[in-house]
Amino acid sequence: FGEMGIGNTSSASILAHKLLGVSLSDLTGPGTGLDENGVNHKLAVLERAASRTPDQLDVRRVLVEYGGFEVAMMAGAMIGAIETDKMVIVDGFIATSAALCACRMKPEIRSGLIFAHTSQEHGHRHILEALKAQPLLNLNMRLGEGTGALLAWPLVKAAAAMMREMASFDSAGVSGPTA
Repeated sequence: FGEMGIGNTSSASILAHKLLGVSLSDLTGPGTGLDENGVNHKLAVLERAASRTPDQLDVRRVLVEYGGFEVAMMAGAMIGAIETDKMVIVDGFIATSAALCACRMKPEIRSGLIFAHTSQEHGHRHILEALKAQPLLNLNMRLGEGTGALLAWPLVKAAAAMMREMASFDSAGVSGPTA
């Protein structure tokens, strides 16, 4: 899962703030390229928005209040995919905020999530830590948009092939150390 949108790093930041209790200043970054003044304005707007609700919210309420349709839909689709025995490659900050929501709703799906890359967006590392996730790539990419998932896919395919096709010591007839 990846996404394209306007303002969704704001949504991802406030979702993480309300679910993890991390400060908005630690979660809010430049998104698609705000300068320092732009980030400060974005942070002020997010702080005003966050003040309308209690500090911590349950996942359903945080999605209703701050989620946006794309995040809510990604969270639901992640749950649905994993419940039908599919793996999910999660790409970037916004998709990872959706994964956080999905895992809060259904913790058992966490094992089906593969994280493509570490975004340079400030809040991403906080959500990754909360999910105990180790992304496959760190290429200094800023946003998701599916690009990291496409780059991670060959690694996932190679790992699956190795698990399925690589010979074991028994199948290769290796009985012990060689002399």
